[in-house]
Amino acid sequence: MGVIGVGTTQRKRFAPGELSYLVNMANLLGMTLENVRLFEQVATVRRQWEYTFDSIGDPILVHDLQGRILRSNQRLRHILGREREAMVGWSVAELLSVKNAAYKICPYCEGVAGEGDNPDPWLSGYFLASNSRFADPSGRDLGTVHVLKDITERKRAEEKYRTLVSNVQEGVFISTPQGRFLDFNDALLRMSGYESREELLAVDIPGAFYKNASDRERLKRLLIEHGAVADFEFEMRRKDGEVRTMLESSITVRDAAGNVTAFQGFLQDITERKQAELEIRRRNRELMVLNSIGQTLTESLDLGDSLHRTLRQMAELFSLDATSLYLFDESGTKLRRVAAAGHRSEYSRHFPAVSVKTELLQHIKDAHATFISAQGLPLPAVFRDAQIKEGIATAYIVILWSKDRVIGGLVVGTRTPREFSPADVNLLIAVGSQISSALDRSILYEETRQAYENLRRTQEQLLHSERLAAVGQLISGVAHELNNPLTAILGYSQLLTSSGQLGPQGVEYSEKLYKQAQRTHRIVQNLLSFARQHKPERMPVKMNQTLEETLALRDYDLRMSNIRVHLDLAPDLPVTAADPHQLQQVFLNMVNNAVDAILEGSTEGDLWVRTAMEGDRLVIEFTDSGPGVKEPSRVFDPFYTTKPVGKGTGLGLSICYGIITEHGGTISVRNAPTRGACFTIELPCQPVTTSGSSVDAPKTDPSRNAHILLLDHDESVLEAVSTFLRGRDHRVHAARNMQDARTALEQERFDVIVADLQIAEGPNGSGLENWLAQNKPALLRKLIWMCAVAPSEGTAERVGDTNPRILQKPFKVSELLAAVDELLLNRMDAAPIGR
Repeated sequence: MGVIGVGTTQRKRFAPGELSYLVNMANLLGMTLENVRLFEQVATVRRQWEYTFDSIGDPILVHDLQGRILRSNQRLRHILGREREAMVGWSVAELLSVKNAAYKICPYCEGVAGEGDNPDPWLSGYFLASNSRFADPSGRDLGTVHVLKDITERKRAEEKYRTLVSNVQEGVFISTPQGRFLDFNDALLRMSGYESREELLAVDIPGAFYKNASDRERLKRLLIEHGAVADFEFEMRRKDGEVRTMLESSITVRDAAGNVTAFQGFLQDITERKQAELEIRRRNRELMVLNSIGQTLTESLDLGDSLHRTLRQMAELFSLDATSLYLFDESGTKLRRVAAAGHRSEYSRHFPAVSVKTELLQHIKDAHATFISAQGLPLPAVFRDAQIKEGIATAYIVILWSKDRVIGGLVVGTRTPREFSPADVNLLIAVGSQISSALDRSILYEETRQAYENLRRTQEQLLHSERLAAVGQLISGVAHELNNPLTAILGYSQLLTSSGQLGPQGVEYSEKLYKQAQRTHRIVQNLLSFARQHKPERMPVKMNQTLEETLALRDYDLRMSNIRVHLDLAPDLPVTAADPHQLQQVFLNMVNNAVDAILEGSTEGDLWVRTAMEGDRLVIEFTDSGPGVKEPSRVFDPFYTTKPVGKGTGLGLSICYGIITEHGGTISVRNAPTRGACFTIELPCQPVTTSGSSVDAPKTDPSRNAHILLLDHDESVLEAVSTFLRGRDHRVHAARNMQDARTALEQERFDVIVADLQIAEGPNGSGLENWLAQNKPALLRKLIWMCAVAPSEGTAERVGDTNPRILQKPFKVSELLAAVDELLLNRMDAAPIGR
């Protein structure tokens, strides 16, 4: 509501008519303003309706009964590219060209477009048209409103789904509960073996599609009760009758009332997978058995029991009635059975070793055969006889190879005719290969064990040799210290005996002292001779003397072990050429073995040693009272021993055999009936050439009063030798070291030099010989060497080139004086020796 004011410049009263006029004018003006406000509201509502109409995402087309366009929204104009054109009043044909699709008034009203099955002729994509008629308040039709729903994305998704279903390898289906297919993909059509969709649609699923109709009923019950089934396995019968194993995963389709209307799901053909699983299970079982066989063959290197168990496992795995394993001997032509299983007849249990034809073996090698039938092979008759007695109908041979060599055969047989599958053949060959490998390992193990045993014994022998070397060094040092005082003892005893100053009893005591010193000397020499490494040489040997010297080395041990030695030595045995040191080693080994054999079962015993001359051969026998030899044919084999571990090396007798053989003789062993082991050595009697001794006393009495230089570090030797020489009226100058000797040689003139070789050698060429060669070379021919121990081979050869006079301590006084006299015989012929 509003107010209208009126006024004048002068004071005036309005007449009733004027007032009525003014009132009417005010009412008219109010009505005009109300109309303006109503028109503004209608325009606002119209604009809001247009905005709402244009904001709808789907295209909208409104036309009257004659096809004139009454309205369209912005989405339709945008799709058609007519956003700025006013289409109201146009005909539908002007907006949607009839050339794209034939129609009369409206394509959407007439069903020419808008069904959604095909792309819209005018709009880009798939559209589904809704046709809504509108009328006036009296009910008269005014036109049609088309809302075009864009279903392009849905159509694309449906197309993808159809493509996926068509291309999927699994069968996709929809079926009725009664057992008819409603739809399916091409994969299911291929699986079932039908040629057309119509054929498969007409199939009765429970009766024709399922091999067992009960499977269909069980599946149907599970689907109704649970609504879904996963991985239901059944057997399907194809159109050609082939049975395939299928796996179904499906769900139940129900209507709004909950009634089952259809089953839909997937079918997968798992026939090949099932067969592969069965094959894998079979293979796994075979591999388990094969692994068990491998463990059986490898768990023990003693193949005796392992091979029998392996054959029993093979019989179980391959359903065999009889199996046998044959191996060739070292010659490679004779077969012997080493294991068998399943044999019934006594004939087969005692199978003899048989020879195989060379032609058959060559044929097998040329063909490199691994699995052959026994029928028709030219086998020895004993194989056929055994097969007949066992009732074997089918027999095959698995050839056992070791690299390129046939080592045997594995025979498998059944009492009913049977053919082995390729898989069985391959498995049998694999078992044969395992047996061959086990045999190779067994042989390698035995060779390795033997090599290890030989190595162990060789190490023991090496340690023994090292101990002997250490003992030799010890003996050498002890002998050196003993021979020096023995030289003095022997010399003084000889002087006492020859002096004539002793009574009869004194002479007797002096001779006994001399004999005991000689005995000590012989023991030391024997020890040195045994411990020293000698170069093999031939020299005159008195066999009885060598035996007695050897027994002297063990005399103390023999007496302490209560072993009585019985000597039966033939007199007047000829001297023979031999190596005394090697013979002494052989004799000592004989004595040691006899002692060990006697003490093995007793605390005392007897040892008989006999020598004899039989024809042209020397015979030496060692017989003990022990238990005898268990294997006489093997005692001379290297490393063979019956002694406990750590006591014997098994090399002693083999070394003895080599020494005697090298001497041209023989050594043998036998068991004496009433005694024990008897070792017999036969040696040829070799001729010996003799020569005169260089220390024989000269025929002419040499001059006396010679000036002699004596060099030795031992006080007793210096005193004794000086006494011996002064007894012949010689003048003696004693020197205890090389420095004293060189000083004396520079200051005095000497006729003879008597020096200890060990002191005179000196290091780095500073020895006596080198000094004399540079300063007084004439005295090199006037040297006499003394040695407490035998010089080394190199030293002996070097010294022997210039002066062969070497006195081995302890020496006799006569030997010393004879050597000095021999040098003095030529004293007058020698040139004067100056300082």
